[in-house]
Amino acid sequence: MKIGKAGAKFLGSGSSKKHVIIGRDTRPSGDFISNAIISGLLSQGVDVFNSGIMTTPGVALLIKLLGADGGIVISASHNPVEDNGIKFFAKNGTKLTDKQERSIENYVLEHAGESAVETAAENDLPKVSSLVGRCINIDNPYVLYIDYLSHKFTTDLSGLKVAIDCANGAAGTLAPMVFNHFGADVKAFNCDSSGININKDCGATHPEFISAKTVETSSDIGFAFDGDADRLIACDSRGRIIDGDIIIGFCAIDMARRGVLKNNCVVTTVMANMGFDKALSSKGIAIHKTGVGDRYVLEKMVETGCVLGGEQSGHIIFMDISPTGDGIISALEFLNVLITNNYDIDDIYSVIPKFPQVLKNIKVKDKEKILSSSKIQSVIERVTAGLGSSGRLLVRPSGTEPLIRVMAEAETRATAESSVQIVIDAISSED
Repeated sequence: MKIGKAGAKFLGSGSSKKHVIIGRDTRPSGDFISNAIISGLLSQGVDVFNSGIMTTPGVALLIKLLGADGGIVISASHNPVEDNGIKFFAKNGTKLTDKQERSIENYVLEHAGESAVETAAENDLPKVSSLVGRCINIDNPYVLYIDYLSHKFTTDLSGLKVAIDCANGAAGTLAPMVFNHFGADVKAFNCDSSGININKDCGATHPEFISAKTVETSSDIGFAFDGDADRLIACDSRGRIIDGDIIIGFCAIDMARRGVLKNNCVVTTVMANMGFDKALSSKGIAIHKTGVGDRYVLEKMVETGCVLGGEQSGHIIFMDISPTGDGIISALEFLNVLITNNYDIDDIYSVIPKFPQVLKNIKVKDKEKILSSSKIQSVIERVTAGLGSSGRLLVRPSGTEPLIRVMAEAETRATAESSVQIVIDAISSED
């Protein structure tokens, strides 16, 4: 409830009467968390428009469509069902900056030990307004979303067999509706709205599932979303995985050819494959790199004027259509390029040839301690030197889990595998 009150203070600064959109994914814990936050918002006179189960990018879009002052999503994205989180969005539908989120966190933590019934005289949380807010359920939020897409995409998907994996998350109802609306023959999997199996062995973090189902159902293409549908991983009819690098690169080259890639640049992260860099550079497309995280991608896009950016993991932002990464929109954009140009999906592998890449995670007790270890740093330097200009090594902490991620690229998979394993073994012995 205090988080809701804090949100009332920081969202929509300057508005005399605030309106906030709230939504959640399918996790069982999302119901009581969202109700508590709604109570906090209402107590401060904020009107809440509740979209119920809705994708994270769907909420971001509703903020713009309904002219709200901000939004809140209850979701832990690709994480397991036991986790949950709270995401804040600004009036334009973009995520808050790190600084803005820290302000909310600090505000709540300052009062963490105080009772919710303490008076405002005992703390500086706003008093309960005499004009409390109203909670209004949004009628047919999915229809609003699909209507918006109908004005942005005209591609007819009739005759196309599409397999989709909704990760038992927020896209479970919405994604099949969207693809059916555009005429596709849809085979949908993992659409359980109970949320108890959200992301479990499915979705964008487990593309092997959609790969197998695409082949099994003789579909032309497969798409996998994560729990809140801000990520997209695809596969072709043979089950070969198409990650964010390939989708971004393929769309960027097409947009540049059509003259709609503003400033002829894209934004991606340090995780982007070396093959991606070479393919786009050969077409004269500038690449701006950021740290891992779609928030940082968006900030760099705004800074550089890029209209396309994203991550290998499947967060992809088409700025002219959505203010945040949207797996469903990314799928439609990708299909639009394929269909309007009459491309065979196999073409993309020659357009964006990739270096073998190996990524492994290792669970540790203290990420910072491990990464600051002189022994680990020495191992990283040695492996990096061994790869030379024909490969690269990236070792970084997970932003959301007690993991260190070790990634290597090389001319052969065996070299990448051995490079990663050397670092993993060193971390294991140090932890």
